[in-house]
Amino acid sequence: MTGVDHHDPPMETGWLPRPHLTVAVLRRGLSYREFTDESHLDGGGYTLHPGNGIPFAFELLMRPYVALLPGDEVADAAGRAWHFEGPWAWIAFDGAPTGVGPEWPLVLLTRAGTPSSGVDAEAVATSTAIGSHQETVRQWMSLTDASPTP
Repeated sequence: MTGVDHHDPPMETGWLPRPHLTVAVLRRGLSYREFTDESHLDGGGYTLHPGNGIPFAFELLMRPYVALLPGDEVADAAGRAWHFEGPWAWIAFDGAPTGVGPEWPLVLLTRAGTPSSGVDAEAVATSTAIGSHQETVRQWMSLTDASPTP
């Protein structure tokens, strides 16, 4: 899945019911980084409208960064602070090129703009205690047959 959009008012498509939700997905073997969020417009992906009566099923192959939520701020092992927008969308606060992503383990700094500690911080620390961001990307690529992108 590459994106979920909520539409209020419902989106005008020419079909009924008008969708309140759009889910964009890529075909197996394609890398997320090869496309923009509009990938469904260039034939590289598909757009689904849950609630339109057409049956479909998803199989969860992997849930990277299960302990993180979009908007979380973390510190990595190299001392850099990062804003997490999703598994493939990391923004370094120091403005330097993000390179290959954060170095594990990670420390949760804030969640929903509030300093974090306790259960949430422990879950992030535990889930990133071993492995690496690069290893997570490689695992995703092997599960989806996606090719590396420059």
